Amino acid sequence: MPKLSFWRMAGVAAAAALFVAACGGTTTAPKTTSGGIVTFAEGPSAPPNYILPLASGSYFSVTNLSDFSQNMYLPLYWFGNNGEPTLNEPLSVANAPVYSNNNSQVTITLKNWQWSNGTPITARDVVFWMNLLSAATDPKSPAVGTSTAPGPGWGADVPGGFPQNVISYKTVGTNKVEFKLNGSYNPTWYTYNELSQIYPMPSASWDELSAAGPVSLSNDASAQTRELAPASFGLPANSYVPVNPGTGTSGALGVAQFLNTQSQNLSSYATNPLWQVVDGPFKLNQFTTSGFVKMVPNKNYSGSPKPSISAFEELPFTTDTAEFNALRSGSLSIGYIPVQDLAQKAALEKNQGYTLNYWYDFGIVYFPYNFTNPTAGPIFKQLYFRQAFQSLVNQPQYIKDFGAGIGTINNGPVPGYPVKNPDESPLEANGQVYPYSTTKAVSLLKDNGWTVKPGGITVCGTPGTASGDCGAGIAAGAPLTFNMLYASGATELTNQMEAMQSTMKSVAGITINLKTAPFSQVISTAFNGCTFATPCSGWQLADWGGGWVYSPDYFPTGGELFTTGASSNNGDYSNPINDANIVATHTAANQTAEIAALFKYEDFLAKQLPVVWMPNGPYQLTMYKSNLGGFVPQGIYDEIYPQKYTCGTGACPTPAG
Repeated sequence: MPKLSFWRMAGVAAAAALFVAACGGTTTAPKTTSGGIVTFAEGPSAPPNYILPLASGSYFSVTNLSDFSQNMYLPLYWFGNNGEPTLNEPLSVANAPVYSNNNSQVTITLKNWQWSNGTPITARDVVFWMNLLSAATDPKSPAVGTSTAPGPGWGADVPGGFPQNVISYKTVGTNKVEFKLNGSYNPTWYTYNELSQIYPMPSASWDELSAAGPVSLSNDASAQTRELAPASFGLPANSYVPVNPGTGTSGALGVAQFLNTQSQNLSSYATNPLWQVVDGPFKLNQFTTSGFVKMVPNKNYSGSPKPSISAFEELPFTTDTAEFNALRSGSLSIGYIPVQDLAQKAALEKNQGYTLNYWYDFGIVYFPYNFTNPTAGPIFKQLYFRQAFQSLVNQPQYIKDFGAGIGTINNGPVPGYPVKNPDESPLEANGQVYPYSTTKAVSLLKDNGWTVKPGGITVCGTPGTASGDCGAGIAAGAPLTFNMLYASGATELTNQMEAMQSTMKSVAGITINLKTAPFSQVISTAFNGCTFATPCSGWQLADWGGGWVYSPDYFPTGGELFTTGASSNNGDYSNPINDANIVATHTAANQTAEIAALFKYEDFLAKQLPVVWMPNGPYQLTMYKSNLGGFVPQGIYDEIYPQKYTCGTGACPTPAG
């Protein structure tokens, strides 16, 4: 899912000495007591704005899910295990899935966990999720919502993927759910990337069509009966959809829309009884539309450990400077140090009792092209242009000048962390596929019909589709002028954008018009369902400031990002070879075949440049109170674990106000 990285340029290799100090081995556990309020800094201009787990692309982010709603609503399977990118069975609501019938059938058995109101979590709660998910992702469901208040959707939706690769699902008794799949799948991939998308939801409390209407376990049931999708639906062959998904006011889609509208009403979060029925370690106590969040322990949480702190608060900040001022005052239990303030690390540790810990995650950093944009799209579709553009992205300079010299080059779609990640191909891991080269960039443009004017405006001089021409859909005189929307509030991101703007203009006559907006606005603009059938003219390039963490697609096969038509393929990159490469990773018969398929997929995209690769680094440079127990290691999928936190001396400052 999209992430906002607060210090995007920190890496591994060049930071070895600082890394040891920041992320080193075990330390003496602080003396702690029960109680205390832990305060957590939100990203600059990035408060949560959606509470329902079923989040469409406009709301599908680490801010809303990993750092907010997942503390209250648990996924069926929890991923992230003591800082490692693996399934965490003890924190999962269900036991490990059992595959049978040549890996075409899955049986899931729920643990005997309960909701906060004391009712058990049952198989029906899983089916409830499946019904709403099926209706929300059915391409022929009636249109619901508006551009400013989108209807229900799912940011991890992939055409022909989950749940459309499920022929049927049903309860077997109270605690079991049986899935019949449309083929034989690699169990690791299916568990990590498909079953990972399930969130049990409290059907006995949420299965309603309006606030005034009754809760009825039949409201959503119409979507459970499934059929083979007709060819007119435009889905891959052998995809399954609901016979009757419902409408905006009836059936499963109606329930999803009701919950969606309630989730869009931020001012009611703390008082709406819907959001008080949870299964996570915390429940919501306070929420403001500016982003202040207060959660208190769910006394009926079934997992372990139980929360020992009295409350967990998330605090909003408009800029990283404002957050750093709070850090300097010592008022935060958990914050982050902006790169431009890294020289003050020692003072923070000495004067305020903080410790620096790099928050590395299993993710990649990039920003997308909008291939559907009527003006810029035809240019972006040209591989030579993407090669030229990438050759003008000076990753080494960004690392040196804006990242204190600590960062790693990003070459492709598979994370370089953990160090020596076995999923990363030799091509990605060794050297830069498209190194910074002004000569190469200018040559590529000139060789393909462009009249290059360094410092001026480069235009298409030879339109057409023959060798040496600008390419299909590009008119004579078309300028290389683009609009870039990027997230406000983070100095290092602004520095990157301005440096890139300067280089593009001075070297190749490419004009980049910069505009900032809050993180949530950039996300909602870029992740708004752009397709070639329904193109988006409202943006051309967009950088929300952090790229993607592989969640809930925990195995990095790229389906949710780069498959044609995927919900989070926000620029609608489309290549049939890439689609076939991705599918091959889903059905590999053994580990050797899986790695071979993965390497083939990632090497293709490293060369094809579906997005603009930017330097990889940690999610943030976390400064946390040294006496805050249970905090490290931090979540590798950007998830947090406040149920583990304990307050030692000075670790939980009294919040202002």
